[in-house]
Amino acid sequence: MKVVQDPSVAWVADAWCAEADVRPGDVAFGFLRVPLDYAVSYRPGTRFGPTAILAELGEWSLFCTDKRVSLDGVRLVDLGEVDVVHSLETTYARIRSAVASIGPALTPVVLGGDHSISDPVVRGLADRLGSAPAVVVFDAHFDSRDPVPGKEHSGHWMRTLGDVVDYSLVAQVGISSYLYSDAYLADAEANGVLVRTPYEIRRAGWPALVDEVCAHVSAAPAVYVSVDIDCLDQTAAPGTSAVNPIGLLPYEVVDAVFELASRLPIVGLDVVEVSPPLDPSGATARVAAAIVLNFMAGTVVRSRTAAGIQTLEVPA
Repeated sequence: MKVVQDPSVAWVADAWCAEADVRPGDVAFGFLRVPLDYAVSYRPGTRFGPTAILAELGEWSLFCTDKRVSLDGVRLVDLGEVDVVHSLETTYARIRSAVASIGPALTPVVLGGDHSISDPVVRGLADRLGSAPAVVVFDAHFDSRDPVPGKEHSGHWMRTLGDVVDYSLVAQVGISSYLYSDAYLADAEANGVLVRTPYEIRRAGWPALVDEVCAHVSAAPAVYVSVDIDCLDQTAAPGTSAVNPIGLLPYEVVDAVFELASRLPIVGLDVVEVSPPLDPSGATARVAAAIVLNFMAGTVVRSRTAAGIQTLEVPA
């Protein structure tokens, strides 16, 4: 829905097109919805996340105002919804297949759904690219518990990806949950994972964090970004399974995602763990939509820079 009628404004709602209409040189994104919450570790409701995020995004213009970036001309393709069934194994296979089959002209944007979907998404990207990408995760949790057969949940997807990803090309940003021992931190860092907590980030500053992440994954030809909305403080994201009392602030994550997208060869994004039933205000879905819009804006900046096209400069 367009909230104002203004012929000078280009809207997200008008950017949708068929995949066949994407032209060479277009900056194009393929949106895949995964309404899964069977593996949610605490409170369900994330199955409603994709619809809520897209509804918020659909009310916005194609001008990322605070970054001074116009997205006018981007192409958005609706790739539909993964058919979720009660078998996690079957559903994960469908997610992997759906991601692997996304056309090369599209940058995947996957909307969840609980965080367990990131395992089959990364595997699908590995199938699509020929090798697994580096992974940058914004999350309050390590999600590295050992899986227990029959009790699969979203808290071990980072562990199960061990046969696919190179942990020395993984960064976990915003880790803050009080559900772990120091063994989890020691294990992650021993395997080469870059781990940064909100406290560390605020002491060093966000520009330093972005530089550090970029350097950490610089050897990778492709990078994937996963945003678990519970990385945000509960005041900004109350609509999630496990709210975070000491999380990051919205502008911190939004700005970091924009910066990463403008500087790295990012091959996809997921935004997960948005649970609309737990947030009647819609604030959580709204900040998730802002993350998506800023990701697209960063991708546009990188594409235009590579093509020698000048973008609006943000004053120093």
